[in-house]
Amino acid sequence: MQRILPLLALAASAAPAAEVAPIFPAPGTEALSDDGAMVRVEDGAAVVDIAAGGTSCGVKFVREEPFALDGWREVRADVSNRTDRALDFTMHTLSKGTYRWYASGSFRLEAGESRTVSAPCRPSARPMAPGGDGLPGLMGYDRAYRPDSVDASALAVEAVVLYCRCGADGARFDVRNVRAEGALPSTKVLSVDDAFLPFVDEFGQFAHDEWPGKVHSVEELKAAEAAEEAELAAHPESPIPGADRFGGWGDGPQLEATGRFRTEKRGGRWWLVDPDGHLFFSLGCNYVRLQGKSPVTDRETFFSWLPERDDPLFGDCWSEGENTWNIQCFYRGRGVVTQFDFAKANQKRLHGDGWEAAFAEKQHRRMRSWGFTSMGNWSDAGIMALGRTPYVDNFNLDGVRKIEGDSKGAWRKFPDVFADDFAEKVVERAHATRLEKSRTDPWCIGWFVENELHWGRGYKAGGDIAAAAAASPEDQPARIEWLRRLRAAHGPEATFADATEEDVRTFEAEVAERYFSTVKRAIETVAPGRLYLGCRFCDAYPDALRAAARWCDVVSYNCYKDLPEAPMPADAVDKPAIIGEFHFGSLDRGGMHAGIVPCPDMASRMEHYKRYVRRAVADERIVGVHWFFWYDMPLTGWMDGEDYANGVMAVTGRPHPEMVEATRELARELYSE
Repeated sequence: MQRILPLLALAASAAPAAEVAPIFPAPGTEALSDDGAMVRVEDGAAVVDIAAGGTSCGVKFVREEPFALDGWREVRADVSNRTDRALDFTMHTLSKGTYRWYASGSFRLEAGESRTVSAPCRPSARPMAPGGDGLPGLMGYDRAYRPDSVDASALAVEAVVLYCRCGADGARFDVRNVRAEGALPSTKVLSVDDAFLPFVDEFGQFAHDEWPGKVHSVEELKAAEAAEEAELAAHPESPIPGADRFGGWGDGPQLEATGRFRTEKRGGRWWLVDPDGHLFFSLGCNYVRLQGKSPVTDRETFFSWLPERDDPLFGDCWSEGENTWNIQCFYRGRGVVTQFDFAKANQKRLHGDGWEAAFAEKQHRRMRSWGFTSMGNWSDAGIMALGRTPYVDNFNLDGVRKIEGDSKGAWRKFPDVFADDFAEKVVERAHATRLEKSRTDPWCIGWFVENELHWGRGYKAGGDIAAAAAASPEDQPARIEWLRRLRAAHGPEATFADATEEDVRTFEAEVAERYFSTVKRAIETVAPGRLYLGCRFCDAYPDALRAAARWCDVVSYNCYKDLPEAPMPADAVDKPAIIGEFHFGSLDRGGMHAGIVPCPDMASRMEHYKRYVRRAVADERIVGVHWFFWYDMPLTGWMDGEDYANGVMAVTGRPHPEMVEATRELARELYSE
């Protein structure tokens, strides 16, 4: 029988003696409304009603006394969707200091579905700095920290919040049995202080913890490399039964072989078809390349080892860079900063200055042996050019005039499709793909253009693109066109305040139409017949999706949820879909951040991975899913702060064996009709 004890007090330092600790229902816990939802308690369940227009709200389980989650694996709850459509949820903890990421998880429940959901807890060996720049430049850590004055109670958990992103239609769900679950063997609590720094070892790993696969010496690194080489030699071919040279279903139906990738719908299901005429599913991974650069400027104390800039072996692991993204982060506006690449340093430890050729060739052998069928976005042009694994190419609309009033675009401001030279500039950019030969290369699946543009989520708030145009300088072409339309509809004295919801919809629908049609024509001009894979939506209003379906060959989505989703209005043109990014992360392999969809450990992470891919393969529209990404992100983050522990392999270049075996398992069952 499972033992159950009350939650630990904050001051407790030993590992929990029980495997389950109740949060709700439990003495001293209330179920309260969060941001406007109606909440009542019936038969031990919190029943939550969200009125139409509620958008994102839910229930907050508040404790009279703050409690600690140190030493617990995850927070779990039994949730039932009482609505006739799928609902998306996020569950997280809330501390006295409003720090919300001690435990966090996201999930989806289908209509009428009931299941146990979880939010993995942050290991206590990963410090949290409540409050300014305890660990500046790391995602979730740009907070003030002074070791001599920080109040430890700021990390005390006061509530567990479960909220629903239900859109404008309202929702009902109920929540039972909220608890902490899974005692962990260690509850050593680290703080960001003089004893913590430095926390990065000579290989770029977290210094204050141990895990399977951690490297402790160059000899150990070389031994792991030799073991992997032997393993690849023993399994040189794809685990896909009957795979052809592209990773397509060679033993499946023989279709027309056109010498390039195309799409075809068979028996109600969309497929990619490879150049040899075989059905193909793009089981891919983004960033198949060495990508370990991380800023050092103003963070020198993080690192236990950094070579001199003129070091004969490691000197070229240094570089300079500048954060040019629109997203707010520590290095935005700081100009050029120095960076160091531990992933590259580890390759040089293995192969010296001639590492590039061996590295490029090995990535193809890995992909074939493990069962990946494609290289996703931003993969290395030199690796792609070897012509051994299918890949996608891409270009961004740098140099195209942007809507200056766009403050919501995380990566780039939205392009001004009304600029006189918009079409000309898009053609110029289409000539600047990562790999020149991708225009005609049979190994190229197609082209993505841009990434996660901020289309906006609807019209009732005024429309994001329309509002951005209105907030732009008076000479902005989009602003001029928006105002012209309003005055044509409402008279010569009309202002932006006179815009109706229908005005906004009509304007933004035209923006989407011009955007997708112009990009499609540019691709046809530069690379006739190459598949246009879309813009990698992360949000969009319905008319943007409709326009994408009209002009894209495949509509792409970056879908960071526990299951794949490729939404499209029912009246849109029928087109296939591809998931350009997804991942699941965990902190039991030395990372500091578990990513957008966190899991409590590697085993859970792989179960989520396999379920996600299997659901995508079963979806009649989805023709591929691309994991984000090849290497774990640097422990100290990229220039934009992203530091997710979500790679197929570690910074040392050692693959995570669980990821390899899970991919092989998925590859063996990839094809059927």
